Amino acid sequence: MDYLKIRQKPAQFKALTSLTIEEFDELAPLFEAQWLDFIQQYTLDGQRRSRRYKPVNETQLPTPAHKLFFVLIYEKTNPLQEYHAASFDIDVSMTNKWIHVLSPLLNKATQTWQASRQEIMTTEQELVVDVTERPIQRGLYEQKQYYSGKKKTHTVKNLVLCTTLGLIVFLGQTALGRIHDKRLAEAIVLKKGTRILADLGFLGWRPIGSAVSLPHKKPKGKELTDAQKEANTAHSSRRVIVEHVFSSVKIMRIVKDRNRNYRFGYRDLVFQTACSLHNYRWTKRKHFEQKLEKIG
Repeated sequence: MDYLKIRQKPAQFKALTSLTIEEFDELAPLFEAQWLDFIQQYTLDGQRRSRRYKPVNETQLPTPAHKLFFVLIYEKTNPLQEYHAASFDIDVSMTNKWIHVLSPLLNKATQTWQASRQEIMTTEQELVVDVTERPIQRGLYEQKQYYSGKKKTHTVKNLVLCTTLGLIVFLGQTALGRIHDKRLAEAIVLKKGTRILADLGFLGWRPIGSAVSLPHKKPKGKELTDAQKEANTAHSSRRVIVEHVFSSVKIMRIVKDRNRNYRFGYRDLVFQTACSLHNYRWTKRKHFEQKLEKIG
């Protein structure tokens, strides 16, 4: 796959990487800094470096931009590693090595736009909460722990808090598919006075000092009143933004399709990266829209 050739086709470039050429070029120096810091200290096998780095094959991903292009395409399209290797004319073993070297570097390069994982870092008074599940390859062990009764398959899940404009401000740790949404929410600490828009999966969650707004639950054997239906519609229209956020995050198909990578921590890493890239795109494009509004 020819990086320079595809740069001449903006629509194809965006479809393959999720970023416009301008967004890619802004991210590239940050990625390059992470790459240089890594390769000066470690070998591609993760061992402490004892001699200066010199690539064995100087035509294989020759520049940091080629490396960023390589890892973005992998996470955007989630191909078989054999296919990705053939696309870039690289051995399968080296493709696997590059993926696991470059993925953490991409994550570090986007740390400016990463959602908090420890506490809610925002002054917003109203946030939307939801949990998203991702299918995974069925493992040999602990199958029951990963089985989601809701999705009827083996999954992992993450709790996300976003603003009503669509910026992710908190990302929970990747959890087993069997764990209930409410249990994930009980582990987070909210600022006092925060109003949370939630769905019925969080019924019974009462964080201290914060208010949780839920839709009306249909009584058994009865119907909701017209007023309750209208209230539910208004509630849904305010929290639908989180579904748009998940749609944007899952543009990176590595967190949408069945994940076949068993390496410890990798599933959590790529989801954090996908959320960071969503925030990066959101920030750049929202800023651009605001500039257009001022000009208009």
